[in-house]
Parts: sequence; C-alpha cells; structure tokens
Amino acid sequence: MITVNDLYTIINEYAPFCLAEEWDNVGILVGRGDKVIKKLLVTLDVDEYVVKEAQNLGCDAILSHHPLMFRGIKHLTDSTPDERTLRALVISDISLVSAHTNLDSVRGGLNDFLSDKLEMLNTKIIEPKGRYNSVEYGFGRIGNLKNSVTFSEMLKKVCEILNINAVRYTGDLNRKISKIAVNCGGGADIMYECISLGADLFLTGDVKYNPFRDANDSQMAIIDAGHYETEYVVSELFKNLINEKCPDIEVLCSKENKPVVKYYFK
Repeated sequence: MITVNDLYTIINEYAPFCLAEEWDNVGILVGRGDKVIKKLLVTLDVDEYVVKEAQNLGCDAILSHHPLMFRGIKHLTDSTPDERTLRALVISDISLVSAHTNLDSVRGGLNDFLSDKLEMLNTKIIEPKGRYNSVEYGFGRIGNLKNSVTFSEMLKKVCEILNINAVRYTGDLNRKISKIAVNCGGGADIMYECISLGADLFLTGDVKYNPFRDANDSQMAIIDAGHYETEYVVSELFKNLINEKCPDIEVLCSKENKPVVKYYFK
C-alpha cells in the first residue's frame, strides 16, 4: 500500500526537493499525505484538462514536473484556470505532487534522461549549483557523441527522439557535430556558457532572437525544439521510476497534456 507521503519519499530520494530553486514550488501541493494511491497519472503540466482526465481515469494522484501556484493565491473561485484546476483537485480528492527544478538539476534527472536519449557520453554539468551527498548537481549537460554526425542528421535525430515535426535552428547543416550541450525546457539562459565550453550544438527551448544571432556568429549551432517538447519525456522518466519502486501502482501517462505552441506550415 503506497500513500502520497510514500510517493513524496520516493521522489525525494531520487531528486531531493531541497535542490529546487528558491522561487520554485515543489513537493506535495494538494491533498492528504495518508491518501492511498492505486492509480497515478504522470504529466509535464497540470491544468483543467489533465485533472478532468485524472477524474475520468479514476486516478488518486497526479505527479507533475511543472507545479501550480508559483505565486500566492488569495481566492479559490472559478475565475482563473489555476483556481479552477485547484478546486477540481480538492473536490475530487486527487493529490498533486510536483518535482521541478530539483529534477532538472539532479544527476540522473531530466537533463541526463534527455542526454541519454541523444546517446551523449561523459556528460558534465554546465552550470553547477552545489553538491548534495558529495554529488554535484546543476543545470544543463554537455558531452560528446560516440560518432560525430552532420548537423542535418542531428536535426532529424532530435525530431525523431522528441516525436516532433519542426524545430527552430541556426547553423551550417553540413557541419560535423561532436560536442553537444542540452538544457531542457526554457534553458536558453546558459547559452553563453555553452559557447565558452566549445559546444558544437546547443539543444534547448525558448531561445530569443539575439542569442540566435550570437550563437551563429560564434559558430555554435542551436536547436530550439520548444519548452514543452524538450520536457514532455518527463512522463516516461516518472513512469519508469514509479514502476520500478512501486510495481503495484498503475501508472498512466497523460494524453491530455498537449503543447500549446503550434506551428503553421504554408
């Protein structure tokens, strides 16, 4: 029998909540710690559609990467999407646990999960934040491919891994790519560190125009695959972890958590 408190402990052992950034909101956000979990929904985002999905599936709890309530909430009405989402969770007695920047920064977390999918070797942390139990943690990963590929081949590989049809990019399509940097989600703020570390390619999301220009001038390729697109694999990470630790829990990946940024092809 696994409770919400047990789920918290499992996540905390894997990606300690104390590693989260000060501005972040992680841990048990909604619900009772002693609530028994028989069915768990895992997702990147939590919104009204995901909660409705959890209700329809009979889930006892939701495990998300992106949390709710980044800012203080003074009312709990139906006037905003966040308030409606919270009301639906409480009314349905569905608990919510979120693991965000602690999962981004910990060794073995989301950035390493994506790095493994890209078959990067000997990865190092780009922006160290400290050490926990003698193990360094921080944002971004940089490493080498076993065999170099052209940038064109890398673009195709990224689209296949992330199951997407389009990305934004800059760089010479014929250039050989050997050294790759990644930072999931809105990770473009470490771009200049990636340039200084000699990365051939930086994969991230939410890149603005001027950094694109600076990267191009510095001969570093960029793939902006999108915030959602570089992080939605978190559901696979969560599912693998919970299935290993709690085989008696039925773990379902959300189908209602969908990207809100669309692409128009003329």
